[in-house]
Amino acid sequence: MELPRVNPIGIVEVPNGYDAAPRRYPKPLRWLATAILVAFALVTITTTVVSLGQYCLTSDGSNVQNLPMVSSPAAER
Repeated sequence: MELPRVNPIGIVEVPNGYDAAPRRYPKPLRWLATAILVAFALVTITTTVVSLGQYCLTSDGSNVQNLPMVSSPAAER
């Protein structure tokens, strides 16, 4: 059995009598699986962004009293 090959131009040449195997699952089921995966990815990204945004907005980001003081040459003058 001869397999398909790509010619130098980049076109796939399929030999006579070569039949590809049929898809294992029907098209509506493949579309449903794709939709579920896309929904899962969108929900994951959305919840990550929302929770990070809530953390950044609700944490006391302006409280810098506990940070060590850094001396700069301009402050010594």
